[in-house]
Amino acid sequence: MSNRVPPIARIRLSRSLPRLLALPMFGLLLGAAMMAGGLLLVPGITGLVVAGLGATVSLMSLAGAVVLLSVRLEIEEAAVCLAWLGGERIYPLSPGPVTRVRLRGETASRLRAAPTFLPWQLGAGRLRDEEDVEVVRLAPTATAILVPTERGRLAIAAADEDALLDALSRAARARQRLEELIRESSPDERAEASDGSSEVAPEFMTGIERATFERRLAAELAEAAAAAAARTDALPSPEAAEREAQPPHVGVRRGRRLGLRRPAWARRPAPSAGLLVLPLLGAGIVWGIAAAQDRMPQPATDLGRLTALALVLGGPATTVGAIMARVWWPRLVAVVVAGGLAATVFVGRALLG
Repeated sequence: MSNRVPPIARIRLSRSLPRLLALPMFGLLLGAAMMAGGLLLVPGITGLVVAGLGATVSLMSLAGAVVLLSVRLEIEEAAVCLAWLGGERIYPLSPGPVTRVRLRGETASRLRAAPTFLPWQLGAGRLRDEEDVEVVRLAPTATAILVPTERGRLAIAAADEDALLDALSRAARARQRLEELIRESSPDERAEASDGSSEVAPEFMTGIERATFERRLAAELAEAAAAAAARTDALPSPEAAEREAQPPHVGVRRGRRLGLRRPAWARRPAPSAGLLVLPLLGAGIVWGIAAAQDRMPQPATDLGRLTALALVLGGPATTVGAIMARVWWPRLVAVVVAGGLAATVFVGRALLG
């Protein structure tokens, strides 16, 4: 039976599935291409070795996708638990303010996590190039919550920051009650309390409670200001009453500024899934037609290997590159797809004449 205390709350993390699955999908496609090339193009033991390596890459990519999707965050009484399939990491809470840092926009702070080429941030990082922090950021969120722990501050990108702040506030109160019970159970401290004065020490709010109180106060002030503005707008102004009393002028009409909207056909089109798989379909069509007309070179020859390599680069590899471009550089999707299609057309012209 486990002695683990049940968590106070489970925090839903902000996730971006395209960013999380881009690298595992690339590994799966690369492994599949290696298996197909090893079994169909490379003869003998070497082909089996290449196919085995491809299967290993595919399995590792699949396992990486499962681990990334299983990452979860739990708030306990005195710690933050980051768990995933097959492991976990405990961050004991320490006294200190809980703050919010802006990561996108004009006044954004720079947050880097190692390795920097990954589309997600999980593990050790550096904030503003001056502070070492731990990062849990699975999506490009605009803000993150910095929680003080014994391992350093922990930057959390949660889907609901209010729920995270509320859970941290409850954890801080539970820790304070636990410390009070420990102090009361100590005989020396009980004797000092009985001999001392009966003055009640003022209670100080924690950083989480202060942030929650300020947010509620700001919301109440905004509601009061909105109600006052609504009452003011409901009363007719003297100028409006005078305008209503005057007779309307038919011949005079004040023009209004026309707000022109861009039509739907003129908007910038977003890259669709059909555009991404177009190089793969083109390479498959060229391969199928050449095989049906018996125009494909023998796989054991150098010409056959070069032709297969060209079709793989113009088809599956270009599709993988287009998927990665859509995740990181959407403006380059058309360039990548056009390059793969051009290569496939040249190979098809050389094969079919």
